[in-house]
Amino acid sequence: MADRRRKRRPAGRRRTRRRGLPRWVRLTILSGLVLGALGLAALAGYLFHLDRTITSTFEGRRWSVPAVIYAQPLELFPGAALSLADVVGELERLGYEARADVAAPGTYKRTDQRLDVHLRAFRFMERNRESQRIELAFDRSGIAEVRDRSGRPVPLVRLDPLIVGSFFPSHGEDRLILTPEQIPELLREALKAVEDQNFDEHAGFDLAGIARAAWVNLRAGEIQQGGSTLTQQLVKSFYLDNRRTFERKLREIAMAVILELRFDKREILDAYINEIYLGQDGQRAVHGFGLGAQYYFNRPLAELTVGEIATLIAVIRGPSYYNPFRHPERALARRDLVLGKMREQALIDEATYVSSVDRPLEVVRGSRTGGAYHPAFLDLVRKELTDRYAEADLATAGLRIFTTLQPKVQDAVERALADTLTDLERGRDMADGTLQGAVVVTANQTGDVLAVAGGRTAGFDGFNRALDARRPIGSLIKPVVYLAALEQGWHLASPVADAPVRLEQSGRVWTPTNFDDEVHGEVPLVRGLGDSLNLATVNLGMRLGLDTVADRLAGLTGTPPANRFPSLLLGAEAMTPLDVATLYGTFASGGFQSTPHGVIAVLDESGVPVAQPNLAVDQRIRPEHAAALGRALEAVMRLGTGKSSRFSRAGTAGKTGTSDDYRDSWFAGYDDTHLAVVWVGRDDNQPAGLTGASGALKVWDGIMTHLGVRPILLAGDGDLATIEYDTGLLANDDCAEVVRVPVPDEAALRSKPGCGINLRSLGDRVRSWFDNR
Repeated sequence: MADRRRKRRPAGRRRTRRRGLPRWVRLTILSGLVLGALGLAALAGYLFHLDRTITSTFEGRRWSVPAVIYAQPLELFPGAALSLADVVGELERLGYEARADVAAPGTYKRTDQRLDVHLRAFRFMERNRESQRIELAFDRSGIAEVRDRSGRPVPLVRLDPLIVGSFFPSHGEDRLILTPEQIPELLREALKAVEDQNFDEHAGFDLAGIARAAWVNLRAGEIQQGGSTLTQQLVKSFYLDNRRTFERKLREIAMAVILELRFDKREILDAYINEIYLGQDGQRAVHGFGLGAQYYFNRPLAELTVGEIATLIAVIRGPSYYNPFRHPERALARRDLVLGKMREQALIDEATYVSSVDRPLEVVRGSRTGGAYHPAFLDLVRKELTDRYAEADLATAGLRIFTTLQPKVQDAVERALADTLTDLERGRDMADGTLQGAVVVTANQTGDVLAVAGGRTAGFDGFNRALDARRPIGSLIKPVVYLAALEQGWHLASPVADAPVRLEQSGRVWTPTNFDDEVHGEVPLVRGLGDSLNLATVNLGMRLGLDTVADRLAGLTGTPPANRFPSLLLGAEAMTPLDVATLYGTFASGGFQSTPHGVIAVLDESGVPVAQPNLAVDQRIRPEHAAALGRALEAVMRLGTGKSSRFSRAGTAGKTGTSDDYRDSWFAGYDDTHLAVVWVGRDDNQPAGLTGASGALKVWDGIMTHLGVRPILLAGDGDLATIEYDTGLLANDDCAEVVRVPVPDEAALRSKPGCGINLRSLGDRVRSWFDNR
């Protein structure tokens, strides 16, 4: 019992209770630890996400690389009909510089009738060409010799092709990607000297730089310096939007640090050179020094001078504020500041600095697209490729598209169209801009589209009348009617009645008339087409049958006509100029059809062909009928509605067209090389007051004046008879206006009284056949 008693504590000792932190404090600490852990986990997850985003982007496709579109390269070979001025003009278009020393690619020297050219390296469709020196000698007929630097003859050499545009993404960024080997070391060092002097030491952000910029800006009372490193600038351009918030700045710094941890300095700097924004060209944003060099100077980056490189660096600080085209004084002052920084950092010597600041900006206004820019032609290219490529691939996959565009022809078309429409308006007291026009030029034998003008304003990226404006073609349809007659046994001397006709059409009586309101009686087919006689054509077409003519038109264009009424015979059928080029291209090629096309080949980023267009050639007209129609269209020019052309007797062929009330003026004509289709009218569809001869033919004359005319070689089949144009009677040029036309042996032609024409002997006919081959 006594053992179970509790022992007493010694006197003077009290029982003390250990007191901990209050419960609310403990809960607060615990919550803080949990929240901190969650915050660290979230931060780690966020940084991991940023790391994955940055790494995957930088290790994969870093940019949406727009497709680059090239024109045809100019081919130089002995015998080419190119003058020294022609070649120099093309070199200047490509940004080659005239220098006394042609040691560097992209330069040339002219001496009397000789050119020494240092060609740039270029990756053509079939092979790479290294830069090389060539020497050209010229005589009166064109290029006499082409030799390499050692004096050996060169059979053919091509200039590098002109960049004529690109398909850039919807966000508008366009660029030409530079490989590390294509970036001048001076540019790398100058960027560091001007934009980020501590680039090689910092870890993505620079506290000293931020403090220095803040102090400079505070003293100036305005923002004169930015504290962002080159890495931060790259992050802002590459990953972030333009909002200026504290959260965004922290994210920028975090991403810059990750970028520096994952990639080396040279990779980051080269990415910056390809990414940075340098200007705005309409809807297109110019990014990177590769495109910037083309945009401002029309030359590759590797060919720029020290001062030109400094100009591009100057623009970085404010592409709009320092725009060399709009604010040359600001750009010049900023460029000189950049040159001073380059001198301070010993990147250039004193002599280079002095010579550079003494030079003007030397930006090239004509190069503002980073190459020539022909949106109407680019529309054609896009239409051809969208059947085979998604729009996104055209804008992002870095394709290289080689096209049929010939810059010399395109320039001729643009000048002739603009100048002639201005002259027509002034001659008829029209307000400026009343008339519009469209042109398509193709190569006769291949169907290559050499030039497209969608309107009178060169470079206007808007409604493309050449491809999208469907207008009644008027008398341009008549060769189809006469071709159908030839194919049914008629010949060009066959008589047809140019007589009044009344026909039912859409519940009404249709009574066409001739342009001169006269009736000409019986005329030969060649005159019915040559003088564009409506009554003769309608009578002929009705004898052949509307379905015959409509089916023949469909066979030549690939599209059945919407109108199968008698008015189809006089061109009440709407077509685009490109459609007409398809139709007349078959006439110009002697009966063979190659669908007009603008794309030659498409290569991927590695230079591997990924598409070849189908360039099939089909014979649509038998040779003897094509030859006869060709002679008839030559007679149109020499004796008919085309005789007002300055080239009417130069060996050309063609046809005028006019729609009702003079709303549409058309002409389609060709020589031995080129076919050009011209439309002139008004966008509001009001009468333009122009026939095909008084409007579109004038534009065609202007184009051919620039290009030069090569006479067509008229073919013949069977015997050629010399007949009077007006009557179809046998005649000679002593007593009548005559044409030579193929006729079958069994044709019984009458002679014109008083001309002394007798039937020819077999020997005469054999000699005639040889004379006309």
